[in-house]
Amino acid sequence: MQKKCYSVLALCLAALPITVQAEVQQNDDTSPAILDEVVVTATRSNEKINEIPAKVEVVNKQEIDLTVGNTLTEQLKKNSSIGVIEYPGALAGIGIRGFRPEFSGITKHSLILINGRPAGATNLATILTDNIERIEVLKGPASSLYGGEAMGGVVNIMTKKNTEKLTGSAELGFGSFSTNVQKATLGGGIGNIFDFDITANRFDQNDNFEMGNGETRDHTSYRTQNGTLRVGAKIGNSWRVDISGDGYQGRDIELPGDIFDGDEKSGNKDIDRYGIDLMAGGKLGSNNHLSITGYKTNETSESYKHYTGYSTPVQVAPYRSYDSDIDWLGLQIKDEITLWEHSLIFGADYQDIEKKSRSYNQDGSRKAPWSPDEGRTNWAGYLETVWRFMDNKMILTAGGRYDYFDVETLSTPFKADFVPKSESFSTVSPRAGLNYLFLKGFRLHTTIGQAFVPPNAGQLAGYSEHIVGGVTMITKGNSSLDPETSTTWDGGIGYESKKLGLSADITYFHTNVDDKITKVTHGNIGTYENSLGAEMDGLETMFSFDIGAPLQWDRSLAFFINSTHMFNAEEDIQGGGTRDIQNVAKYTMNYGLKYDDGMIDSKLNFRSQGKMKDTDWNAAGYPELEYPSITVVDLVLGINFLEHHRVALKVDNLFDKDYYEKKGFPKPGQSFFVNYRYTF
Repeated sequence: MQKKCYSVLALCLAALPITVQAEVQQNDDTSPAILDEVVVTATRSNEKINEIPAKVEVVNKQEIDLTVGNTLTEQLKKNSSIGVIEYPGALAGIGIRGFRPEFSGITKHSLILINGRPAGATNLATILTDNIERIEVLKGPASSLYGGEAMGGVVNIMTKKNTEKLTGSAELGFGSFSTNVQKATLGGGIGNIFDFDITANRFDQNDNFEMGNGETRDHTSYRTQNGTLRVGAKIGNSWRVDISGDGYQGRDIELPGDIFDGDEKSGNKDIDRYGIDLMAGGKLGSNNHLSITGYKTNETSESYKHYTGYSTPVQVAPYRSYDSDIDWLGLQIKDEITLWEHSLIFGADYQDIEKKSRSYNQDGSRKAPWSPDEGRTNWAGYLETVWRFMDNKMILTAGGRYDYFDVETLSTPFKADFVPKSESFSTVSPRAGLNYLFLKGFRLHTTIGQAFVPPNAGQLAGYSEHIVGGVTMITKGNSSLDPETSTTWDGGIGYESKKLGLSADITYFHTNVDDKITKVTHGNIGTYENSLGAEMDGLETMFSFDIGAPLQWDRSLAFFINSTHMFNAEEDIQGGGTRDIQNVAKYTMNYGLKYDDGMIDSKLNFRSQGKMKDTDWNAAGYPELEYPSITVVDLVLGINFLEHHRVALKVDNLFDKDYYEKKGFPKPGQSFFVNYRYTF
C-alpha cells in the first residue's frame, strides 16, 4: 500500500511544474504545439504519436547517429531506458517493464519486429543499425495486436525506404582494439516506377578489448559483415510492392567465458542470420487499404569449445560442440477501413517456427543434444478500432486477438530419452485505451490490456532422462499447461510545445502476471506447472528541453532524460513468499545534453543503472547477490563540412568505468572511434 501511495504522489509531484507551465501555454496565440510524428506499432496503422493511448518512444536516425554502438541493444539501452543483458561474443537480449532480459529461445516476453513482421532473431546482437530509419518502442502489452511474446512490449525496427532522388554514402572508420569499419549505402528512385535501397557493412575488431581496470580481456575479438537490399515498384495510382532481404554474418566470434575461470573455458562461434520478405499494399476504395506481407527468416549458430570437462577443464584443439538452426515462415494480411474519423484495422497472421539443434563429441561424432527439436505453428485473427470524438481531442482504442497454437517436440537424431508429442491451445487477448488532448499541448493517456507468452514444446510435451549420483532424474512436459498471462494498466500525462522547446511525459504502470510456468520436482520427477505469479509496477519519465527554441536560436541545445524506476518487481517462489525478479534494475536512466547547429552536432550521454539481484553461480550453494549501481558516460562529436562530408568522434565509456552488466562478463573500458562519411 505504501508503494502505491508513493506512485500516486510521484505522479502528482511530477505534474506540478507542467501545470505551472500551462499558464504560459494558455496565453500562446499559436496553434497547439504538438508533434505530428507518425508511428505504426501501437495500432498497426499510421497514427500520430500524440494521439495514441499507448506509451510509444521513437529513436530516430539522428539519435542513432549520435549514439555509441552499432547494435540494436546498444541503441535501446542508451535511448529507451529498458533492461538489457549483453555478453562478450555477440550475445544480447532485452526486457521491458520489469521482465527479465532474455537472449535465447523462440519464446520470450518482449517481441522484436522488422517493419511489422517478426525479426527472426533470438540473439539481438545480430541486428545492426546500418539500414535503420527509426526504432519504435511500444512499452506495455501488445498481444491484442501481435500475439505471443508481446507481454513487456514491442520493438519495431523501421528500415530505410528512399523513393525520391538517388542518394548514397561511403564511410570508413577505425578505433580502439584495432577496430576498422567500412560502410556503403545507395538508394532512390529509378524512373517513375521503381526504387531501391542497398547497404553493405563490414566490422572487424582484431584485438581483444581492455577492461576499465586496464587489463586485457582475452578471447574477445570478432568480425561481422551484413547487408540489405530492397526493390520497390509502384503499381497503378495507389498500389506498391516491395521485396526486401537482409543478412548478417559473424565469424570467429571469440567467447571468453566467465572471468572466474580465467582462459580455461574459452571458445568461439559463427553466426548467420537472414530475412526475406515480400510486401504489397494499396487501396481497394477511397476508405479501404489492404496490405499483405510474406516472410522467411533463418538464424544459424555454430559453437566451438577449446576445452573438455567442466569442473577441471582440459585444454584441447578447438572442436565444434553445438549448433542450432531456427526457421521462421509467416504471412500477414491486414485491412484498414476508415469510417469518417474512425478506423477499423483487422487481419490474420500465420507463423510457423522450427528449431533444430545438434551436439558433437570431441572427435566430431554426433551425440544427443540437451533439448529436443521443436516446432510451433500459430494462426490468429485480430481487430483493432480507433474512435475519434470531440474534434479528435478524445481518442479511444479497443481491440482483441484470438490465437491458436500447435506446438510439438520433434523426433531428434541421437536423442532417445523422450517420445515426440504435440499439444494445442488457444487464447484471447483484449486491450483498450483512452487518449485525451486538453488545453494546448497537454494530453492524458491510459491503457489496459492482457498479454500472454505460450509454453514451449519442451514444457508441454518434452521428456528427458539423465543420471545424477546413480539416480535417474526425469523431466517431462505437462500437456495441461496454460500460457503465462499478464494484465497491465498504465496511465500518464504528457506535454509538448515546439515553441517552448519542451517535451515531457510521465507514465505509471502496474502488471500482474498469472499462471507463471515454473519447474517443480517431486522425488526424481520434474515437470512444469502454472503455479506462481509476479507483480511489477514503476514510473517511466521522459523530459526534454531545448533552450534554443524559446530564445529563437538558429541552433539547438537540449537537456534530456529518459528513465524507468521500478517500485516493485517481485515473483512468487515455491513454498510461499516472494523474491525480487533477477536481472531487473531498480532504475535505468539516460540523461545528458545534445547540441546541433547544422555544422556541428554532439551528444553527451549518461546511462545509469540501479542495483539488481542475480545468482552467483561460482559460489557454493549458488547464493543470491546484488549488483552495484553503475553510471557510464558516452560522447559523440560530429562535424559536417563542404556539404557532403562528415567526421565523427565517438567515445565509449568516457571515464573508463570498470563495470559489468552480468557478473563475470565485464564490459570494455574507455574506447575511441573515428568515422569519415561522404554522402551524395
